[in-house]
Amino acid sequence: MNTVSQWISADIDIAVEHKEIAMDFALALGGLAIVEKGSIFQVSYPLDDDVQMILDNLRTFLKDLDPRASLTEDVVDRENWNKNWQAYFKPTVITKQLIVLPEWEEPAGFPQRVKTRIRPAMAFGTGTHETTRLCLQILEAAISGQEYMLDVGTGSGILGVTALKLGASQVDAIENDPFTKENIQDNLKLNGIESGFKLQITETPVLHPPYDLLVVNIIRARLFPILPKYFQAVRPGGQVIVSGLLVSEDAEFRGLLTKSPWTIVKPYTKNEWIAYLCTVE
Repeated sequence: MNTVSQWISADIDIAVEHKEIAMDFALALGGLAIVEKGSIFQVSYPLDDDVQMILDNLRTFLKDLDPRASLTEDVVDRENWNKNWQAYFKPTVITKQLIVLPEWEEPAGFPQRVKTRIRPAMAFGTGTHETTRLCLQILEAAISGQEYMLDVGTGSGILGVTALKLGASQVDAIENDPFTKENIQDNLKLNGIESGFKLQITETPVLHPPYDLLVVNIIRARLFPILPKYFQAVRPGGQVIVSGLLVSEDAEFRGLLTKSPWTIVKPYTKNEWIAYLCTVE
């Protein structure tokens, strides 16, 4: 895979009541990162032959939502984009024992027992977004040791990496975006993980059930079509963590689960986002 050297960063200003659905749509079009900057959010796309069509579709969608919405775009070199992260990617405390650190922070300066280091790149999963923070919070409580985990939509690998550092024995990680591969490999090296993390980048993954634990952190537009494929992947008595949903999507998610062997143990919320810990019958 050739490394993308330039990106289109689109700054989007839209009424707050439309912001979440606009972010979901921007990601569904192939956006590889979302950064929130006050009232504006920024989405990035690789600079290729399809990007202009993507931006045109995004503009049309935004204007339909909010006629006053605006989109401004800029071409950013890979190196400059990554440097920009340092302005706002700070250490993120998840629990008393778990913290996410950008790669330039020295781990020895933090008291937490588990320190997951992340190299910011064009992929989701720096630990700063509510959905990832909720997943990490639940994950710490769910892992007791030696779990065999399936991580669907691994992104930067942050959840799988953290699971191994918490004591899981193996993580099967699934991703369909080839642009994440380099970042995942970087993050494995940063955290000293040499084994136990098995990555598949494919639309048709090969599963090796039964798993003890399934973690899925994907927005609704991508989550709902694929989730039923994983209903039988976890052993009875195992656990499932689902994140990436808005509180307003709670009823729809519960309806989807009526067709599964999963039972919600506890929902967790942070701002407008919701995540779930489920058990398997």
